[in-house]
Amino acid sequence: MAGPSVIQQRQQEALKMLGEGYGCTELVTALADRWGCSRRTARRHVYKAHAELVDDLEHVEKQDMLAACVNRLERIARKAEKAGQYAAAVGATRSLLDLSMQSSHHRPPMGRFGHG
Repeated sequence: MAGPSVIQQRQQEALKMLGEGYGCTELVTALADRWGCSRRTARRHVYKAHAELVDDLEHVEKQDMLAACVNRLERIARKAEKAGQYAAAVGATRSLLDLSMQSSHHRPPMGRFGHG
């Protein structure tokens, strides 16, 4: 069984990776492999790290979160286009459009031609 300092290190690593955009399932697998522990143990650490992340996000301004999302999507679109992954670039661009519509309180277009 891991000691308190090892548990704290694992949770901090999980928190860092969540902040980098890892999904929970992907993170559990990566950490179980890296730490040589069971998926159940890795899942427990990820759960605690996720709870800490959510608690921290409650204190962050909405505009700061929006700016971080926009920055990440712009970076994804740029990298995807440079790599020739045009579908990913279009997806990121579409997500940016959706964000801009939500933040300006407009209803995003639906359907192929923008009709509801």
